[in-house]
Amino acid sequence: MSSKLEINRLGDNNKINNSLRSYSTANVINHSDVDWSQLDEKEKKIVNEFIYLLDKSRQLFNGLRELPQYGHKSSQWNAYFARTFDVYTKLWKYQQQNRQVLEQKYNLKRWQIGEIASKIGQLYYHYYLRTSESNYLKEAYSFYQAIQSRAYYSKANKEEKPDLMVKKLRFYARFIVVCLLLKKTKQVKGLIRELGRQIDDYVKIYDPEDQIEWQMVKNEINDFLEADSLVHIDNDNLISYSNRLVPSHVPLIGPNTMMSYTEQFRTQHLKQSTVSSNLVLTEIIIVGNCHNQV
Repeated sequence: MSSKLEINRLGDNNKINNSLRSYSTANVINHSDVDWSQLDEKEKKIVNEFIYLLDKSRQLFNGLRELPQYGHKSSQWNAYFARTFDVYTKLWKYQQQNRQVLEQKYNLKRWQIGEIASKIGQLYYHYYLRTSESNYLKEAYSFYQAIQSRAYYSKANKEEKPDLMVKKLRFYARFIVVCLLLKKTKQVKGLIRELGRQIDDYVKIYDPEDQIEWQMVKNEINDFLEADSLVHIDNDNLISYSNRLVPSHVPLIGPNTMMSYTEQFRTQHLKQSTVSSNLVLTEIIIVGNCHNQV
């Protein structure tokens, strides 16, 4: 899987590394499925470091939910994202470099690798939402595409509990959203069919309480695609309404400026023109000329 994973350049690497070191190894959880007595010192170091990075990445990822979307504190998100990306970059590269030891001694499973990749994809997607930079959306797509092609969740329906299957369904839902934003309609249709099959397996195997909700998710995506297909823009017949916002129609705005459109407007509304105010958009109406308007 190739990805830039370069968002850590947005933060201060020295501060990030110091922050990582401050997370004491005493806080690392010894996972119960690890037989530490069978590990030599080198293997213990590798497993400990992986657990540390995994736990730290989860802490930072969960902390993203606390970041404000708006307001003066919203500027904090950039540095926080940089820290989170930095840890996930280290985690991803570390599991690649030590895959054999982690699989044999830590019992690292493919779905766990897929989960790390999915988190990175989510980070890129949410960074795209914050910045509107399409490059990050494409990075999210590359990770989701790799997860599907490498079948990281292929054995989800073999688990006794439905938790892993839910992760798989959520992955498909996220992948579909990213593909919709990238206008990959053909791929979306294939993913919807696959999502439908996965939902059928989920319902058949686990008989879950949320089966109706997942059917609604699939139906809503199909409804969206059906509505989207009705929207057609004929580029050869576009009309530009350049007279909507010309200087003569735009009110002058300033601390001591009267709102005025034209001299004729001032003459007809002389009494009202003595009131100074700011221009505020309070309502908008979108008008179309198609019979079936979406």
